Amino acid sequence: MDNFDKDNSENKINPVYFDETDRAIIESYKYVVKGIANAFGRSCEALVHSLDNFENAVKFIENGHNSSRNPGAPITNLALEIIAGVHEDKKFLEPYESKFPNGDRCKSITIPIKNKDKLIGLLCININMEVSLIDFVKEFDIKDNKKKFHENYSSNIDDMISSILNKNINEIMLDMSIPNQDKNKSIIIKLYEIGFFNIKGSVEALAERLQISVHTVYSNIRKYT
Repeated sequence: MDNFDKDNSENKINPVYFDETDRAIIESYKYVVKGIANAFGRSCEALVHSLDNFENAVKFIENGHNSSRNPGAPITNLALEIIAGVHEDKKFLEPYESKFPNGDRCKSITIPIKNKDKLIGLLCININMEVSLIDFVKEFDIKDNKKKFHENYSSNIDDMISSILNKNINEIMLDMSIPNQDKNKSIIIKLYEIGFFNIKGSVEALAERLQISVHTVYSNIRKYT
């Protein structure tokens, strides 16, 4: 069981020596931690242990109120066991039950962060199981979020290209403020602005849909840029 409040700095296992690549990899998890916490709400604690400093191992943490921890907190006993090879069978990747310092049960999972074969950190997710179901479900209600996005989930690249074209061509065609003679140009510019042409085969697909030449598409892009 993970001990969240015990200082394990006296353990004889040595910290990992970090190079610049190791540090960059750990830093890249900052927004992973934020994203996990934002997705699952306040009852989900997400953090990264950086294994170069056991006394201040917690590099990033979100919703740390669950375990009363902040960045700079020491490493936990379970993290040390993983480093020591106690869990070489990789069962630590499976969810396990633990407890926060206040006694609340939590469902946890610990995921290794590696630079090739070198273990440099641990991504830990702890979900408070004592939160009421109503409060937990409320965390998934984003109706107060004023930002609305429409995301297309395509199974292959052709479907994705077709979906993007349908959406943006329809929007331009229905916009009465854009003269008919400027519709194609406006479509090309809008698709350029959203990065559509970074997709392989996108220029050819647009040219076929608008019944214009590939040269015309590229010409409009050059004029815009």
